[in-house]
Amino acid sequence: VNLLQPVVVCGVLLGALLPYVFAAMTMLSVNKTAQEMMWEVRRQFVENPDLLTNTDVVPEYDRCIEISAKSSLKEMLMPGVLAIFSPMIVGFLFGSHSLVGLLMGAISSGY
Repeated sequence: VNLLQPVVVCGVLLGALLPYVFAAMTMLSVNKTAQEMMWEVRRQFVENPDLLTNTDVVPEYDRCIEISAKSSLKEMLMPGVLAIFSPMIVGFLFGSHSLVGLLMGAISSGY
């Protein structure tokens, strides 16, 4: 593979970009889930103010676990699709030299 070919350089740049796009998508997913969890905890404190003082009152743990499980399945779908299909798309659209560039860029930048 010749690194002076424009197709390879484009693949390297796309590959170097992938870890950061993946990380950004993951952080946005965690942010959405954390906000939803925060609203659920606030709702429980508003509906039952004795949660802080009374040890006999049990919070609704099931709802928080449900939020976490559903969000992990729903929100992490797109980062997974990015990681799996981006090499295939680059390989089919731009060829094997661009795919090699993508993999080199992804490995060198920490994917």
